Amino acid sequence: MYNSQNGSYSVANSSVCQSCGNVTLSYEKSTSNKGTLYAVLGWAFFAISLLFMPLLFGAAALFMGFMTYTVKSEIHGLILMVFGAAGLVLGSLFSFIVAGTMFI
Repeated sequence: MYNSQNGSYSVANSSVCQSCGNVTLSYEKSTSNKGTLYAVLGWAFFAISLLFMPLLFGAAALFMGFMTYTVKSEIHGLILMVFGAAGLVLGSLFSFIVAGTMFI
């Protein structure tokens, strides 16, 4: 990390300059918002898949569950993947019972 006060470089994860002792600032991006967005979209897609286009939205919920698993939380991702698969199956069954087709 570059210290603008004296022009020296320091260790990337330290918050104190190694040569002068001044506090340095690090600008690291957090991926927590990205993981939260995947989880929220996954639950929304699951709810939609029960009522409308279960093949599309159930698969999207399953994918968002996988993304939540890899980016944010393994347990939350697994739960979301199970619910996404259940939304795909249950939405298809509801669609077949009500409309007689699997695509609505």
